[in-house]
Amino acid sequence: MEAAASPESAFPMRAVELHGQRMWERHSVVRTLAFMQRHGLNTLVLHESDLVHQVVYPRAYFDPYALWSDLPSRRGENAIFNKRAYLTHLLGLAADAGVAVWVNVKEIGFSDEVLAIHPEVVKDGIFCPSEPFWTEYIGHKTHELFTDFPLLAGMIVSFGSQESRASRVQNRCRCSLCASEPLSDWYARLIATLHTPISRHGKQLAVRDFAYKPQDHARLVEAVDRSPQDVIFCIKAMPHDFYLGFPDNPAIGRLARIQWIEYDVLGQFFGWGVMPCLVLDDLRPRMAHWRACGVQGAIFRIEWERINDLDCLDTLNEINLVAAAAWAAGHDIDAEEACTRWLVEHGHAASQAHWLAAVLARTMPVVQHAAYINGFVSADNSMLPRSIERAWWGMEVRDSLTPWAPDRAGDLSLDRVRAATYVREKDDALAAARALVAFIDQSEEIAEGTASPGDSLRGLVAFEFRHFEIWIEGLCLCAKVCLYSRWLGESTSDAKPEDLQSLQRWLAQLQDYVERVQRLADDHSIPHQRVMLFDPRRALDILLDGRAAAARIQRLAESPPDARPIS
Repeated sequence: MEAAASPESAFPMRAVELHGQRMWERHSVVRTLAFMQRHGLNTLVLHESDLVHQVVYPRAYFDPYALWSDLPSRRGENAIFNKRAYLTHLLGLAADAGVAVWVNVKEIGFSDEVLAIHPEVVKDGIFCPSEPFWTEYIGHKTHELFTDFPLLAGMIVSFGSQESRASRVQNRCRCSLCASEPLSDWYARLIATLHTPISRHGKQLAVRDFAYKPQDHARLVEAVDRSPQDVIFCIKAMPHDFYLGFPDNPAIGRLARIQWIEYDVLGQFFGWGVMPCLVLDDLRPRMAHWRACGVQGAIFRIEWERINDLDCLDTLNEINLVAAAAWAAGHDIDAEEACTRWLVEHGHAASQAHWLAAVLARTMPVVQHAAYINGFVSADNSMLPRSIERAWWGMEVRDSLTPWAPDRAGDLSLDRVRAATYVREKDDALAAARALVAFIDQSEEIAEGTASPGDSLRGLVAFEFRHFEIWIEGLCLCAKVCLYSRWLGESTSDAKPEDLQSLQRWLAQLQDYVERVQRLADDHSIPHQRVMLFDPRRALDILLDGRAAAARIQRLAESPPDARPIS
C-alpha cells in the first residue's frame, strides 16, 4: 500500500519517453500528457534518431524559398513544414500541461541532400564520421533547432550507437582522419560541438551512454567526464539495452555530474505489453540503486520505434508506468496499489486489485525463462529468432551478457547437464504459463481474502492474455531446437541416441506449432503486433534449420568413427 510521499527522495526530472510514431499523433500525445499530469511526471522525451532534420533544413545549406528545378532543395519540403507546425503545436500543449520537452537523437544524422553538396563525407562508399564538415553542420542545424523551437528544454544525444548514420563506433571508415583521432577524443569533440549552440540558447545537453560493448562504453564515459559540468549523463539502466535480469549499468554513479537513468516499461525485450509482463520486481531494486548513486532523473520509455500503433498505455503494462511514476515521485507503493490506481482510472472496482496483482506477479518469471536462456537473450526483441544461427549470434554477440558479466562466460558452452537444465527451464516456463492462464479463467478458486474479479475485469484480462501461452510455447520450442542443434552438432558432444530423438520430437511439435499459428496469422481480427510475436514464418525458419541440423547430426552418428571431424 502507499506510504506518505517523501519529497526529498523524488527525482527532480521524471519523464515519459515516446520512441516511435506516437509522438506524431496529437491524440496520443494528449493522452500521454494527461497521464503525466495525473501521476506527477514533468518531462516528455521525444526519441527519434533523425528528428532534427525532419524539422529543420538547415537554412545555412538549403533555402526554403528556393525555386524547384528538378527537385526542391530538400525533398518532401511540405512534410517538413507539416512537422514544424506540429512540433510547435506539441510544445504548446506540453507547456500548457506544465511539462518540459526534450528531443532524443542519434548523431551523426543528416538528410541525403547533404551528400550532394558535400560529397567528400563519403569515402570508398562509407560515411566518414571524422570529416571537418560535420562539426560545422551539427552546429548550424542545432542552432536552427533551438532558434525555431524555443520551448524545447534540451537535447539528449547518442554518439556511440551503431544505429546512427555515421559514428566512429561503427569502425567502418579507414581514412587517415579516423585513424589518427582516438575514439574518446572524437566523442569529446562532438559533445563540445553540440554543447556550444545549445548552451548559447540557454538550454541543456544530455549525452547518452548507449554503446554496444564495454570498450566503446569506457571511451564514451571518459569523454563525458571531460565535457562541461552542465552536460548531463543519461544512462540506460542496464548496459547496452533493456534486458531483464542484466546487471546494473556500471556507468551509474561513476561521474560527479547530473545523472538521468532510462528504463523501458513497454517491454522491447519482454513482450511489448501485447503479452503482459509486470516488471516491478526488476525495477524497484534498480531505482533504489539509482537513488543511492545520487541520480536526479528517471526516463520511462513507453513505446518502441520498430512497431507502430502501440504504447504501454494501450496495455496492462501501463501498470509498470504507474508504479514507476510513483516511485520516481518519492511514493512507496507496491504492486497491489499500482493495480488499484490503474483499476480506478479505467473504471473498475479497486477491490479487485489483489486479484489483478496476483495474476501479473506471475508474468515476469515466465517471460524471463521463455525469452532468455539462463539469462541470455535468446528471443529476437521478444519475437521468435529468425534462425538458429541468429539466436546464437544474439546470445553471444549482439545482445551478449558476457561482456557485462564476465563470470558468465562459460554458461553457453553446452554439455549434457547444461543442455538438460536449459531445456527444463523451458518446460517449467510453459507449465507456468499454462497455470497462469488457467488461474485467470478460474471462477471459484480465488485466494482467501481476495475479491473475485467481476466479469468485466476477468474478460479484459483474459483477452489480454489470450495469446500468452502460444507465444511462450513458441519461444520454448525454438529455444529447445536451438540448444540441441548446437549441442548435438558439436564433435565434443556427450550425446546419446535418445537426445537426437528428443530433437526430432521437438521438431515435430514445432511443425504442429507452425500450422496452428499460421491459422492465427490468417485471422485478420488479430492485431499484427501479436502475429509478429508468434510469427509462423520465423517458426518455420527454425523448423527448417532444425531439420537440416538433425539430418547432419544423424549422418555424423552413422559415420565411422575415423570419418568424423576432429574438434
